[in-house]
Formats: sequence, structure tokens, C-alpha cells
Amino acid sequence: MKAEVVYCTHKGNTRKVAEAIGEALRARGSVEVVAVESAATTIAPDVDLLFVGGPTEGHGMTPEIRSFLDRIDGESLQGRAVAAFDTRLDWPRLLSGSAADGIARELAAKGARVIPAHGSFIVSMEPALEPGELERAREWAIAVANASQPVRV
Repeated sequence: MKAEVVYCTHKGNTRKVAEAIGEALRARGSVEVVAVESAATTIAPDVDLLFVGGPTEGHGMTPEIRSFLDRIDGESLQGRAVAAFDTRLDWPRLLSGSAADGIARELAAKGARVIPAHGSFIVSMEPALEPGELERAREWAIAVANASQPVRV
């Protein structure tokens, strides 16, 4: 399996989550973890699973993630397994919002096959990742990879 993890970060927390996702997936194959400003807008044909994530700001996506999703080539997303993640405060989603929800909607609208379990990883007001969130990100990445594989009959 080949995976790509595209992330935006402002305080470094989402980068840490992206790296934890990449670390967990390396046991299954090749993984590239890339900051959104360096990410290609056409997904390579050999990428089996794409993760896109960023911090939740103003109840949704950052301008950098929104711009990336606006520019990404929809043809390269057709039917591709994708997963969305974010970092956010530990508030009810109604109050905090979720960048992952918006990312997933945008990717689905461009034809990607979104793996339903969006990942939200919790930061404090400092902001710093709460204890255990990187391990949770690793476990989530494996669950997403398992869910992304076609069922064989």
C-alpha cells in the first residue's frame, strides 16, 4: 500500500498527528507526509490512500486547506480512498466545528471515496495535543487503512 498524508499546521500539533499517521502506515508500505504548501494538486496514480488534515479554525478549515482542496485535480481523486482529520478543542462538535467534516465533504464532491470515520484529535487551549492523542492517531490510521481495502469475495 502507498499512502500520502497532506496536512496544514499553524502551531505544530497537526504536523505531529500527520507524522504519527505516517509512522503507523509505514509497516504497510510507502508513506509520504507532506505540508499542504508543498503538496502536489494531482494525486499520483500509485497512491492507494490519501489523508488530508488541518486544524479547526473558525468552526472549519483553514484558508490553506481550503485553497488546496479548491486546486486539487478532481480526476486524480476519482474513486480514490481518502480520509480526513483535524485537530480541535475538546468541545462538542456543534461548538468547535470540525475541519475534517469540511475536508471530507470537499473530497467527496470531487469524486473521492471517503472513509467515513473522520479523525479529530484534541488540543488544549495552550494549544498542545492532549495526552494519548498521537497513539490514538496511529490506531485511527490503521483502522482507516483496513477500511480502505476492497472486500474480496
